[in-house]
Amino acid sequence: MLCILREDLLLELQGIVSDGLQKLDDNSTGYRRTYFWRNFLRTLEEIRNVLNKLNANSSFRRALSGEPHEVQEALRQVMRTLNKASHAFLRGLRNKIGGHLDRPLIQQTLDDMHARREGLFQVGEIREKIRYQFAGEILWAAVLGGVPPEQEEVKIDEILKRSADLMPVVVAIDDVVACYGRSRGLR
Repeated sequence: MLCILREDLLLELQGIVSDGLQKLDDNSTGYRRTYFWRNFLRTLEEIRNVLNKLNANSSFRRALSGEPHEVQEALRQVMRTLNKASHAFLRGLRNKIGGHLDRPLIQQTLDDMHARREGLFQVGEIREKIRYQFAGEILWAAVLGGVPPEQEEVKIDEILKRSADLMPVVVAIDDVVACYGRSRGLR
């Protein structure tokens, strides 16, 4: 599972940071990045769950005890960081906009949406050409809640930085897979 989730995470990261992905950017680059970030949140929570389950497994803990101290400590640190992030913000974001859309939150967002918010509704005669570019505005308004408009950019930067700070999980997964290989004699 960790190998699959690692690959998902790296693909989602590419979707977030790439400068242009032609067909995926038909709506907008911003929406594509938001889409992959939402999936990134979901994948990080999955990784956290799998790592916690692995850590509860006595054979995994035995195998890990044979690894260098630095690897053991790095994995513990990543697990602590993921668990803390999950409690602080990750699970909440995943539950509101990542794993599913929280209907009451979206409705409240629409009810409370600031009058200065605007988004594009691009109409065309071909269904594939119709784009609801305002959907990204609704998502970010839901994430930001009651943040005053002049503080939105700072808050978005903070949320994205907190998400990016969780990237050491990739190294931890690589260490876990290597540990598994060594414990099974698959060098």
